[in-house]
Amino acid sequence: MNITNDSVLNDIQGAILDVVGPEWADEMDITPDTNMTTGIELDSIEISKVIEAMFQRYPHVRFEEWFASMDIQRIMALTLGDIADFVVRESQGVSSA
Repeated sequence: MNITNDSVLNDIQGAILDVVGPEWADEMDITPDTNMTTGIELDSIEISKVIEAMFQRYPHVRFEEWFASMDIQRIMALTLGDIADFVVRESQGVSSA
């Protein structure tokens, strides 16, 4: 399977759509520069559900280690593009913290 930034971003968008529903997702501007807390204003439970969906979709990706390497401000500042970049790097066998 060829994992690209676009395919990961599509998966993230799908997870967000599943969490918030189509009526809210249609109003959101979801791009690689979007931040889950300030850009689309997901609450902590919604963010947890999106991240859980990514854990299930990409079980080989070491999200726990990545998040553990950051302070809370850095985690809250992550964009969807940051997450996609990490998934692609991990999928290619290149670790990043």
